[in-house]
Amino acid sequence: MGINSTEVAYNFGQLGSGHTQGTSALTPPTGKVIVAITFLDNISLSALVPEQVYGADTYFGTGATANTANNSEVIDSSVQFPKGVTIYGRFTSVTMSAVNDNGIICYFGQ
Repeated sequence: MGINSTEVAYNFGQLGSGHTQGTSALTPPTGKVIVAITFLDNISLSALVPEQVYGADTYFGTGATANTANNSEVIDSSVQFPKGVTIYGRFTSVTMSAVNDNGIICYFGQ
């Protein structure tokens, strides 16, 4: 029998989701963050804004490197995420580089 943990649910996308196929930023509802992004096609991002924890970059993004001591790099619009891949983290906004037929699904958490 599984454990019904509110903490796990809130941190793994059980607080809603959003879908976009366009180039406008997708942002989570107030008080939430994007905890996972699933790519429905091969897609590049023009913006991926990570949540800062204690004023520091903890997650990677288009303007942030996480864990620079271990050679993490900023991603840019030349990076293409393949169809079917899901990335995890804590992001406040995501924007695709171009309009796409299938787009992305973002899952919200706290």
